[in-house]
Amino acid sequence: MDNIQVFMRIRPLSEDEYRRDRTTESAVRFLSESTVSIPSQRTENFTFDFVGNETCTQQDVFDAVGRRAVERCMQGYNGTIFAYGQTGSGKTFTMQGARDEFTGPTDELRGLIPRCFEYLFKRISEEEVRTNGRVKYLCKASYVEIYNETIYDLLDPVMRTCAVREDIKRGVFIDNVTEETVQDPTEAYDVFMRGTHSRHVSATAMNRESSRSHSLLMLVIQSMTESETDGLTEVRESVFNLVDLAGSERQKLANTTGLRLKEAANINKSLSTLGNVINSLVDINSGKSRHVNYRDSKLTFLLRDSLGGNSVTFIIANVSPAMCNDAETASTLRFAQRAKMIRNKAVVNHDVQGNVPQLQAEIQRLKQQLAQAQLAQPHSTAALPENTHGAGPSIKEHATAQYLLLLALRKLQESESQRSRYAEIICELKESLDRKRRQIQQQNLVLKLHKAEIDTLRRNSPEHIISSAENATLREEISGLQSMLASQPDYTDLLIENMQLNSELDWMQKSQESSAVSAPVGITRNEAQQALDALVESRLAIVDICSDIPIIPDDSVYDGLEEKIKHARHQINDLELHRDKLEFQIASIEEDWQYVSDGIRDLANAATPEMTVLIAERTMDSIVGDQARNTWSSISEIYRNLSGH
Repeated sequence: MDNIQVFMRIRPLSEDEYRRDRTTESAVRFLSESTVSIPSQRTENFTFDFVGNETCTQQDVFDAVGRRAVERCMQGYNGTIFAYGQTGSGKTFTMQGARDEFTGPTDELRGLIPRCFEYLFKRISEEEVRTNGRVKYLCKASYVEIYNETIYDLLDPVMRTCAVREDIKRGVFIDNVTEETVQDPTEAYDVFMRGTHSRHVSATAMNRESSRSHSLLMLVIQSMTESETDGLTEVRESVFNLVDLAGSERQKLANTTGLRLKEAANINKSLSTLGNVINSLVDINSGKSRHVNYRDSKLTFLLRDSLGGNSVTFIIANVSPAMCNDAETASTLRFAQRAKMIRNKAVVNHDVQGNVPQLQAEIQRLKQQLAQAQLAQPHSTAALPENTHGAGPSIKEHATAQYLLLLALRKLQESESQRSRYAEIICELKESLDRKRRQIQQQNLVLKLHKAEIDTLRRNSPEHIISSAENATLREEISGLQSMLASQPDYTDLLIENMQLNSELDWMQKSQESSAVSAPVGITRNEAQQALDALVESRLAIVDICSDIPIIPDDSVYDGLEEKIKHARHQINDLELHRDKLEFQIASIEEDWQYVSDGIRDLANAATPEMTVLIAERTMDSIVGDQARNTWSSISEIYRNLSGH
């Protein structure tokens, strides 16, 4: 188990910050190569794995973080790097590079992502040469952003939205996301920049190109090694996540309004959830029982493996040196220090591919090899002569045989469990089809009765004219029937699922023949197909019946409904804006009281009256709400009087 690695990077002071502070003094004090403190806050030291000052270069960041992450991914481990910090602290510059001066992948200011591309494909070329082409690599890239808690595919021309799914075998993944195969750094860089141009970016008072969304670039790295003797293929697959988080911001400093305010509220909400997840994981590592709310935001759900799961994770904490941002800087450092306490359980993701006969033949071969090894060394490996090539397999071959035997046995177990799982799925599908068939039969009966009633009314009414009241009643009934029809699962989805199950059944039947498994699956493919065809025909019958029922249009009714819908939409929009405003106000109030709480602790630790005055003034500048300001004014006045005595 490895702890999350944390790299702290402080950017140079900007001109706006210098004009505001009127000093070049940094808010962060370096105590050693891995320890810093913030003098203006309470006396607290922060220790990390790496610390980069204002002179830290992009190459330094890559050497400390990127190179190590790529090496672990080449070994088959999942890897994650994400940049965290307040808005304008240099996260996007660290991950991507300078936007204005970024001319290409060879620029000195290029960020961590382009440098990881270069090193990754360099290592792939070296491995292919070293193994004489026996190891083949495949890299696929996908790029998404989380904007206002919605996931957008940045590589899709229309930026369609995507859903997050969870599977027993794949874990958490993004459904229907665009994946592009990349074969060299240039292709990977082109994919990255194409997605970057589609990101949501806007200007605020603190950053003229502020990222308004979290971006996630995912690289899937597969290595395939085929055995020359048995035809089996060993596959290692790792997922390399490169995350550029949106920055936390305060409305007072960023001057955000309207849409920017809604974006800031969603950003702060997801970052708050990220902080809560990290706090829960730290408590769990301390022996406490906690539930980790990964599902409270799309960001934490996607990064679940990166936080306490199967991944080697690096965090780059970006901070500002300005004295006016010392409170936000301290908050970032506390977040990074807590994250450093999380322990991940990273394992190599490897598998063996091959059909059942090959695996069974491999097991027999390995058993024979193990028997020969046991005959060659009946008592202990220490009794082996120096030259054992003539007597039997060497110790190294013996260990290799044991390893391959375990892999083959595990593959067989997975095949059996898959066969059982598919059988259960098919049985569930059959039950579901039976239920839907009964529901559709009931609906068909109701529709026929209503159609008969309509025909009777037409025959009895003069000149076959339906009154307005009857027409309204029929509209309601037809609308209810159509809603019942719409509530049923789309038969197209069932058809697609059935096609997938057909292919899986073919594979299972072949597996059963080769492994002499004679147990019935529970339902044949023909039975499932017949049930599905019946379901499709029944649904089409409902559609035909609904379409045969004539409805006399009433424009006045439609106009009235449109006006009501338009009015309701306006009310919903007003309520949503009011809700967003209240959420942001609540977040600001909570943040204000957090500043008050931190300020009280700092005042209690203040050594001199001058330090008390400094803490009181800086805390007052950070507080926005009137109630919190009045409370803090009274508290600080009490501490001033106490320190004066």
